[in-house]
Amino acid sequence: MNTLRSRTQKGMVRWPWIALLILGTVAVPRGSARGQSVAGRGVAARLNTPATGIQLFARAVLPAGGGMVQAELDTAGAANMLGAAGLTSIVTGQVDQALVSVTATAEAADVDILDGLITAKSVLALATSYANGTSAWSEADGSTLLSLVIAGIAYPDGAPAPNTRVELPGVGYAVLNEQIARGDGLQSAGLTVNMIHVYLLDPVSGAAAGEIVVGAATSTATL
Repeated sequence: MNTLRSRTQKGMVRWPWIALLILGTVAVPRGSARGQSVAGRGVAARLNTPATGIQLFARAVLPAGGGMVQAELDTAGAANMLGAAGLTSIVTGQVDQALVSVTATAEAADVDILDGLITAKSVLALATSYANGTSAWSEADGSTLLSLVIAGIAYPDGAPAPNTRVELPGVGYAVLNEQIARGDGLQSAGLTVNMIHVYLLDPVSGAAAGEIVVGAATSTATL
């Protein structure tokens, strides 16, 4: 159930600089000029399997005119698949004649995927896109994994190299800090960041059998 609550929940790593970033990007929507648009989405966790169907936890979608939207859940999960706490997504965007910008964040704490096969103290995805009429660009600066452990192997805190693949024998594979870019780099730019993306494969046929994502942020700016 969605709640509005303090960001100081026990067990949740605080990211004070995010508030400063958001305050710096939020503006009262002025209405889109021709060719100007913003789009953004944050999903703290996503499940898509035959057993669970499609489930989205703490999903926030930016309105077409920009502004700010936020979604929160105290806890979320599905038996044997996913457990997490302090799920939060925040998306902000502004449309201006000189600059269009969008920032999307999605985070979760105390993450447990596939009965402990993958655990993390905190997961934060951050995607930002800008366009100023002559160039457009995106970045994932600030995306972070803390206390990540996969199949008993601990990973350094921070952001792994983009699109780091980790094999999960008998299960499938995971992609850490998955980054999918879009746009022409001139008038439009977009970026999707999935901090932990587990691709489930059928152990016999090898066919796709679902996915688990924790920390998914998408931003798109066009001017």
